[in-house]
Amino acid sequence: MKRNCCLWLLIISVVFTAHLSQGCGSAYMRNRLNDALDIVDLGITVTPRAEPQFAFFFDFYNFLPLGYADVQGKILGLGNRQLGYLDYEIQAWGVLAWGQKKHGTGKFNPADPHQARINQHGLTERQKYDAGFIGSFAGKNPPPELWFVDCGPRIIHLGWIGLMETSRWADLIDFILGWTTLDILRDDLEK
Repeated sequence: MKRNCCLWLLIISVVFTAHLSQGCGSAYMRNRLNDALDIVDLGITVTPRAEPQFAFFFDFYNFLPLGYADVQGKILGLGNRQLGYLDYEIQAWGVLAWGQKKHGTGKFNPADPHQARINQHGLTERQKYDAGFIGSFAGKNPPPELWFVDCGPRIIHLGWIGLMETSRWADLIDFILGWTTLDILRDDLEK
């Protein structure tokens, strides 16, 4: 009896190890890493040109944008599942109830629900969306659905250098539930 149990345990271990090494396990772990990278965008913004740029902008769940930002440069940090020296842009303004913003890190991906609405897969570049608790609902170009659970962007950029941060609480929940194979944001890669 004990010998049969050990034999079955050995067979299950070999099958499980083979299954992990054939890609399914690596796709699972790659999805967990991607979910972890989605939780926060954080970095040092840099204007690599002689012309200075300015941003003092804070947004809280796309309901309360406050400030002004116009930066088209680089970011040294983490953004859009990438780490390094990446392209970065933000054009935004807000007066609490109303505003507009266009922002993103790295290459634009219209299939990313943080960059475009679900029905906008044909876009080729980032859009400027309405913001604020009035602008989001009364404006002509409502924001992507996930912007309402993103706390940010928050950026201070004076001249040639600054700091930027965005927190995504839905992605934190997606990361935690992802360990059980639930994908509430439907952003995991195919196996």
